[in-house]
Amino acid sequence: MRKNAKAILVTLLVLVLIFSMVGCSKPVVTETAEPSAEVPEAKTPTIAVLIPGPVGYFVAVRKGIDEAAAKYKVKIEYADADWDSAKQLSQVEDFISKQVDMIAVCSVDAEAVKPAVDAAKAANIPILAFTNAVGTDPTGKYDGLVSYVGQNEVKTGELCGKIALQLLGDKGGDVVMIEGRPGTPPQINRREGFINAIKAQSNVKDVYTQTSNWEKEQAMKIVEDLIQKKMNMDLIFCQDDNSAIGAGMALQEAGLKERVYVIGLGGSIDGLQAIKDGLMDCTTFMSAAQEGFVAIETCSKYLKGEKVESVTEIVQVEVNKDNIDKFKGEW
Repeated sequence: MRKNAKAILVTLLVLVLIFSMVGCSKPVVTETAEPSAEVPEAKTPTIAVLIPGPVGYFVAVRKGIDEAAAKYKVKIEYADADWDSAKQLSQVEDFISKQVDMIAVCSVDAEAVKPAVDAAKAANIPILAFTNAVGTDPTGKYDGLVSYVGQNEVKTGELCGKIALQLLGDKGGDVVMIEGRPGTPPQINRREGFINAIKAQSNVKDVYTQTSNWEKEQAMKIVEDLIQKKMNMDLIFCQDDNSAIGAGMALQEAGLKERVYVIGLGGSIDGLQAIKDGLMDCTTFMSAAQEGFVAIETCSKYLKGEKVESVTEIVQVEVNKDNIDKFKGEW
């Protein structure tokens, strides 16, 4: 009996211990994390913008670029190549190493910039061209570019050629061309368009061509030399307003402006004033600020995955003494 009682007591103690342990245990609860109230900020895209050189036109282009950057919330990093194509290629390589989100390039040289497009493509960095195209296609299309934003330079040259024919009339005449920096798409394509247009009239002849690198003083010196050589000229076509102003000044100082027409291109502040002052007869106009704005707008859309056009053409229009009050220069 004593052994049985002892066994029963031990059993009871064990049962009490087991029940006490069960009562003290806590159920396992799986906690669900509450979503964070803070949403991480999206990374601001960085767009590298490569300018070919320090020309007044690009002051207005940059204004449009900066406006678009503020609107579309992108960061812009600028680089100026000082009209050195090798330097521009090196700048593209630097931006590739920095892993920028996109590159927008205005080429120093239409051919020399091609390796930059290839390098960006190999690095999976999208690249866009603006103002100065890549390659020889006058529309600006080039394999490897996301898009081209700017004018069709051949069409712009044709517009100036048609203006020249209107000014010279049935009588025709001898034409001097003062061109911009050699090798740039504007210089190449504006020449082609202008020559194509004046071919329509056999008595209009291209008698002399020289480059001024878009500089007023150089153009002025060119025309002064032609006057000294007594070259016959009835019209001077300059591929930019700066050069046209210089040409007009040389003619005016020699007392020849009344018999020689001067056509500029670009619609600059000084160019528009030169028409009012009688130094120039006509120019063309398109908004440089709009061109810069659309370039960055296109970049932003592409980075967001939106469809963009392979070419967005900005069109030049004629400006003369009859409609000049409708235009306001930007650079």
